[in-house]
Amino acid sequence: MRQKFIIKNNNPKSELNIKEYANLDREHKNNLLKSNQESFSLLCEETYDKELILSAIGKGKKNLVSAIRTHNMYPIIMYAEKIADSVIELYNTENNLSVELLFDDKEFLDSVKSTKIT
Repeated sequence: MRQKFIIKNNNPKSELNIKEYANLDREHKNNLLKSNQESFSLLCEETYDKELILSAIGKGKKNLVSAIRTHNMYPIIMYAEKIADSVIELYNTENNLSVELLFDDKEFLDSVKSTKIT
C-alpha cells in the first residue's frame, strides 16, 4: 500500500493540518511510481494548534512525534519521524506552506527484510 501525507501550515488560523491518504486499490507493477491524486483515498485529517506544535518542536523530535500521533492518525515510527522532520522544516522556512510525503509499504518491508538477513 502506498500512503501520502500532505502537511500544511495554515498561518492565518495558526494551525497545522495533516491529511493522510492511501492507495487502497490493487496496483500493477508498472503503475507503482504513478502518484496521481485520483488513486488515493483520504483516510484521516488532523488539525493541530500551532502553539502545541511549536512547544513539541522545542522539546525535541520524540515529543513532536508524540504530539502528531493521535487516536485517528498513528503512522508507523519510520513514517512519523519523517513527518516530524518535515514539520520542523516547514516551521523553519518562511515560504514553505505545504509538504507532500509519499511512502510505499513495499520499500519499508524490503528494508525490514534486509535488516533481518544481515
